[in-house]
Parts: sequence; C-alpha cells; structure tokens
Amino acid sequence: MARCGLPSFRSIAASLRRARWAAAAALAAALLVAVGTASATSSITKNQTGFLNVPAGHTGTLTVPYPDALEYGNARYAGRVLVLAPRRGTKGRAPDLAKVRTLDAMSVHGGSGYQARAHNDNRPGTAAVRLEVTATTIEPLPHS
Repeated sequence: MARCGLPSFRSIAASLRRARWAAAAALAAALLVAVGTASATSSITKNQTGFLNVPAGHTGTLTVPYPDALEYGNARYAGRVLVLAPRRGTKGRAPDLAKVRTLDAMSVHGGSGYQARAHNDNRPGTAAVRLEVTATTIEPLPHS
C-alpha cells in the first residue's frame, strides 16, 4: 500500500528487476555484435583468375600471380584449375571435357604465383577448351 503517493516496495523491486533484465539484454546484444564482427573479419580472402584457350591436341600453360604474394608471413595460398566448355558460337565440334588432363598445378616463382598446365586430347577439328586458373590468398587478421 502506498502512502502519500510514494511507490510500494514491490513496485520498486519490479522496476529494478526490469532494469537489470534490460541491461543484461543490452549487454548480451552488444557482445553478440562484437563477436560477430570479430569472426566476420578474422581473415581476408583475395582471388585472381586467368583464362587460357587450349586447342585440340595441344598443351597450354597459364601462370596467375597470387594477390599480395609473400607480403604477410601468416598468409596461406591455394589454387584451383577448372576446365570449361568453349563459348557459344566457337567453330568446331563440341569437345569432350573428360579428355582434357591437368598435367601440373603448383606454386611457382618462389611461391608468388600459381601455375597450371593442361593437355587437350580431343581430336583435331574440335573447338578449343577454356582453362580457368584461380590463385587465392587468405590473410588472417591481424597481419603479422
């Protein structure tokens, strides 16, 4: 019971509980945002891609430099090779992509580039296949 317009003990206690819950919720939300931001920017991934047409019966080599190569000591490097069908409208029969072999795929030039070598075993008269080579640099943050 309130006297002289003063709040009761129960209403004061309930207000304090609500304030504590609101403060705890705000703190938890801020913590989640901070953790989400930190994990989202824990590393930077950079890619560079190159293309090469390999005619039927020939071997092609393509070297793609790593982005920011050898700039940071804690960076990791990777590469990927894809064999793609020729673009529409290319003259010649459709090539069999299963007859294209990747001979080598490795880091070269002291680790500053990724090189792929592929041989197209299709018969003469087929269209050239496209070789896509991607060099990837993963830089953990903070840089060292």
